[in-house]
Amino acid sequence: MNPKWQLLACVCLWLVSCNNQREQWLCKRWQVSDVLFVNEGDALVQSDTMQGNLQEHTKTILRDVMMKNVYEFKTDGTYITANAAASAEGEWEFSGQNIRFISKHSEGQKEKMVPIEKLQDDTLIVLYQQDQTTLQMKLILTPIEVK
Repeated sequence: MNPKWQLLACVCLWLVSCNNQREQWLCKRWQVSDVLFVNEGDALVQSDTMQGNLQEHTKTILRDVMMKNVYEFKTDGTYITANAAASAEGEWEFSGQNIRFISKHSEGQKEKMVPIEKLQDDTLIVLYQQDQTTLQMKLILTPIEVK
């Protein structure tokens, strides 16, 4: 076999094994264990003289809500996410260093790209931007056992 083709075959096998490794690490149930805010100075949440520091209030509320989130990624390419207030489901896929969430609603298909900062067997860190505010959060997730 031509050495160039051998190298290409090795690279392809390595990429497939890396994707399989990433999928094995991701496909489980995860609980948000910490929330870090990364762009507080740039966020469009301002203070109000009557209500105090709205940014701090917003961070507290977002952190409380996000800490209740559970994400379950399945090997068939589907996901379920839920917290005390709501749940969602759909399909997921890797897109480079991102997880693409694809959900179907009555108003059509919606997609959300969530950058992965770290993915290992026991840690998932994603950069998450809420739709309701410009605050960006790093969600630190740890696996939980399915009972």
